[in-house]
Amino acid sequence: MNLSLLLHHKKIEELTYYSSTTEVPMSDLVDFDYKEILNPPPKNSSLKTQKEINLVSFATLNRTKKDIDFVLKMDEDIDSFFIHFLKNNRLEYPERYINLFYDIVEPILMNCKNYWNRPRPNQLAKLYGTKIDVLVTDTINTASYPSGHTVYSKLVANILSDIYPSLADKLDSIAKNTGIARVQQGVHYPSDNIASFKFSNFVYKKLQPKLRKYNETS
Repeated sequence: MNLSLLLHHKKIEELTYYSSTTEVPMSDLVDFDYKEILNPPPKNSSLKTQKEINLVSFATLNRTKKDIDFVLKMDEDIDSFFIHFLKNNRLEYPERYINLFYDIVEPILMNCKNYWNRPRPNQLAKLYGTKIDVLVTDTINTASYPSGHTVYSKLVANILSDIYPSLADKLDSIAKNTGIARVQQGVHYPSDNIASFKFSNFVYKKLQPKLRKYNETS
């Protein structure tokens, strides 16, 4: 490898989202290490990441008007998808409990994002000479790994699946569609979404017994 290629490879591998990060205070209910929830994301220079960038590029360059409407709606209001689904089944959406849960989870998520500090796909795509047509919104100003939208959606799906177990598969489909939307928006790698499911399952299992008791007595 000649010097210019070596320097380019180094630039790719060292790229992060933030130049510096600060740890966010977490609830006393968090008795686990957020650094150990996920495995490291694929390296910037890995073949997997290059394939994912190509996949994101394809997804963004082949969006339909329907895709764009779906992406923007999912970006703005994930809850509405769950609320609409439950309403069609004449079921209630436990908004207070979901908000209580996510208030505890969000700082964990932010610390995890900051710790892994993965660049967004478009940052790397520029270094690879690949075009990604990002739909820019106000929700993409954090590191990429894991996806906050998919974490939230999967967390809601887990909460609702415990309350309405017969609907678990369909609720999970909404979470999966959230991940698809984030790829189509051009702001996440597929591996971000896989990590998001793992993250949400982990924190839900850890926190649900504590928050369920709190919710029942509050």
